[in-house]
Amino acid sequence: MLSHGSEHLIVSHFSLVLGCALPIWMSSGFNDRPLSPFAGILSLGIGDTMASMVGHKYGVLRWSKTGKKTVEGTAAGITSVMAVCFVLVPILASMGYILSQGWWSLLVAMTATGMLEAYTAQLDNAFIPLVFYSLLCL
Repeated sequence: MLSHGSEHLIVSHFSLVLGCALPIWMSSGFNDRPLSPFAGILSLGIGDTMASMVGHKYGVLRWSKTGKKTVEGTAAGITSVMAVCFVLVPILASMGYILSQGWWSLLVAMTATGMLEAYTAQLDNAFIPLVFYSLLCL
């Protein structure tokens, strides 16, 4: 029999794997939105991880009085995803992919996703990548 803490751990890990995998599964392959398959990895593996690390260590300004998420963490998450995209887009371009999206629309998608993550508490690991994927596909 699992304790309550173990059940939460299993759901959290499952939603993390699902959040990383769904954008890859949903992508149609060759298109003008080459970052869309990476939506889960970018938003969770890079953005959420950096937001958590920076927010935990340096976070002072909380988004809400009762929440743990900080402005510094959110800013670090958004900035880290943008930095990775500055590296990833040229690599994808060298493989023949063309980013038809402008950098401003990419920044808006990252910022909107980062803000949503800051205010979401339940199953955000499965939900946030799908929102980011959708915004990247616009």
